[in-house]
Amino acid sequence: MQIEDPKLAHLLDEFIDIFAKQHGLPPTQQQDYRIPIHPGKPPANSRSYHYPHLQKDEIENIVKEMLDTGVIRPSCNPYSLLVLLVRKKDGTWRMCVNYQALNAITVKDKYLIPLVDELLDELKGARVFVESWILMMKSIDGLLI
Repeated sequence: MQIEDPKLAHLLDEFIDIFAKQHGLPPTQQQDYRIPIHPGKPPANSRSYHYPHLQKDEIENIVKEMLDTGVIRPSCNPYSLLVLLVRKKDGTWRMCVNYQALNAITVKDKYLIPLVDELLDELKGARVFVESWILMMKSIDGLLI
């Protein structure tokens, strides 16, 4: 990643250990995220897409890399969601999961998401953003959901 602002580049260099790539699952916390499922609903299962051979190989490579680095772990839970690949600007693939089947059996949150305008107002001119999508999910009956 190219950083144009020299002050920001220096700051990132100084604290590079904070931004090191995480390998493995994050530690379990008291508030691990759990997806509430409607009682009595069967597990979400979606029939797999027909993938071209190239994409099948790429999915296997991505999953193997995620297993090897500890980002995911083997599972034999009854949930099965569709995976698709989207080509990134640099030509590599991004693996995406279609969560529609899971969303259909999920108990909806009663609290609405804030309006985009309200969220943008909160940013107050910020120009640097950090994102992290790795979180530990609570296991129910031995299933990671």
